[in-house]
Amino acid sequence: MRQQLLHGFMLHQRAYRENSKLVHFFSLEFGRIDGVVRGAQIPLYQPVLLYASGKSALKSLSKIEWVGAPKNLQGSALFAGFYANELLVRLAPLEEALPNAFGAYSQLLDELQHLPVPDDGNLALMTALRRFESILLAELGYAINFAQDFLGIAIQPQQLYRFTPNEGFSPNNSGELGEYILAMADPEFAFTQKVLPAEVIAMLSRVYRKALAVLLNDKPLKSRELWIAQQSGA
Repeated sequence: MRQQLLHGFMLHQRAYRENSKLVHFFSLEFGRIDGVVRGAQIPLYQPVLLYASGKSALKSLSKIEWVGAPKNLQGSALFAGFYANELLVRLAPLEEALPNAFGAYSQLLDELQHLPVPDDGNLALMTALRRFESILLAELGYAINFAQDFLGIAIQPQQLYRFTPNEGFSPNNSGELGEYILAMADPEFAFTQKVLPAEVIAMLSRVYRKALAVLLNDKPLKSRELWIAQQSGA
């Protein structure tokens, strides 16, 4: 890679040697890029243009230009942003474009900046996060079938189902109600709603947490721990 122009966002950065930082950058063109930046720290959620060079996995990032103003995330929205960033750092393959996830991430930041006040039960925030997770999982090759069980049989509204990562839903005596699963049978249609019903969000939260845990090798997310601590102290 030689003087490759990239559009994107800093996901994480930390001090590295004198006046430099090790960064994870999420770009439209090449997905996650790891590199070294010299100079001042760049705010999270700030759209930027930069150039990447280098043959190794660790690129040299330079000529950084801010594009507009950073997204101003406050309170719960800020912790949601941390969560999305951590998912991308840990799950996005190195130097592999994820255009759908990039678009979903940009949309998520816009939604987090403009959450309704009040956001009763954090439903708008949770809807935005579940949308982002849905698109990320699908683009990574782990889309979930909400229309059929693991045998290809149509989900029944009044049946309860257990979700197993990499397999899908199976009929069970306890678990997720088919009615709420079917609400996501067409995720693109379901997410046209600004706010999903609380029962559907709760179902998605449990299902996506299980699906993501496998990809994360069951290693806890620091951002989730911060979120829980923030909610407990609220």
